[in-house]
Amino acid sequence: MAKPTTFAGSVVAIFLEDADNPGQFLRPCGLNSHTVTFTKNMQEVDVPDCDDPELASWIERGVQSLDFSANGSGILAEEAVDNWWDSFNTTESINARVYIGKPTDTVNGRYWAGKVHVSNFEVTGERGNKAQVSVSIVSDGEMVYNKVTAP
Repeated sequence: MAKPTTFAGSVVAIFLEDADNPGQFLRPCGLNSHTVTFTKNMQEVDVPDCDDPELASWIERGVQSLDFSANGSGILAEEAVDNWWDSFNTTESINARVYIGKPTDTVNGRYWAGKVHVSNFEVTGERGNKAQVSVSIVSDGEMVYNKVTAP
């Protein structure tokens, strides 16, 4: 059996579009952990057996919609506070990318791109520790799956 190609956990990352440079995406500093979730919202219907209606019916499902969310947490970096706050403190969705692999990895790198809302921006502090941050983003429409290509 061949050994699989793996990704370092640190290359799963949320990138937000730079408000001052449209088309440029920046990775806000400080996040140590990222989670990416895709969800299918389903419509369910019981389908009875026509020959024997007393049999337990099977549920069939149709895809109603798709959803995307991502979460990150880590150290609250002063360099990222304004970026996270500005991204949260707007009613407009913003452009984002979520990478698996480095943005320069044209062999194995991949990312999802689309409009998102920063739906959660949580800052915590505890005496004797560094301030922490937790953020959540949710899609605003389709997230397009891409392979990293040469610039």
